Amino acid sequence: MHARHLLLVMYLTLPGVAGENVLIWPTEGSHWINLKYIIAGLMARGHDVTVATMSQWFVNNSESSAMKLEVFQVPFTHETTEAFLNNWLDVSLYQAPDLSFWGRYRVFSALMAKGRELGMQVCDGILKNEELVQRLREAKFKVLLSDPVQVCGDLLALKLGVPLVFTLRFSPGFTLERHCGQMPTPPSYVPVILSELSDKMSFVERSQNVLYSFMYDWVFLRSWGDWDAYYSEASGRWFGSFRCAGSTRLVFIFNLV
Repeated sequence: MHARHLLLVMYLTLPGVAGENVLIWPTEGSHWINLKYIIAGLMARGHDVTVATMSQWFVNNSESSAMKLEVFQVPFTHETTEAFLNNWLDVSLYQAPDLSFWGRYRVFSALMAKGRELGMQVCDGILKNEELVQRLREAKFKVLLSDPVQVCGDLLALKLGVPLVFTLRFSPGFTLERHCGQMPTPPSYVPVILSELSDKMSFVERSQNVLYSFMYDWVFLRSWGDWDAYYSEASGRWFGSFRCAGSTRLVFIFNLV
């Protein structure tokens, strides 16, 4: 009897458990498919999820009316995004296997330059929208979940003053995983993504893998200088070396499936 009374008192004095507000900064295409499962898990646990998006092409709340959308404007249509993603798929799946090392470097450099141009316009669409940023501040989000392939999630977290969590499907050459997430991927043993190599490599293939790793690093590093300037202007701080997160509280989640 005493045990029952004790359990009843403990139950009545326990604080109520409520879900928190979570903000999502997604990437279009297959990366959104990765995020959908995480969002479903968050909502199943009672959290309120808001997705900040430039369009409702991939990102939409038709699958769950509980998911909220904050749609902001960008100076291009979803057809531009679709054309870019289709071009990326065409190069990655069909052209790259038949290209030389320098051929890959040229086409991926061009893709990265176009992606950087569109990415900065997306960042402007939310970071320079003071009304939207203020509305997001007032929502009192507890955390921002971001895919680093769409840059500026860390800048948005800084503006809102919330912790940042990265979730990533993959990046070309595992560049973001290695430089931002410190994932151990020695190129002599771990085949980089988009290299078409397996985990069983000959000496020649290992040498090729090292070159591919350096190539993707250089492609990314060429664009990071422009992002340094953008981050410095947007944050009011000097960024001498582009970082994946300006927030001091950062978790990086890899999708290994």
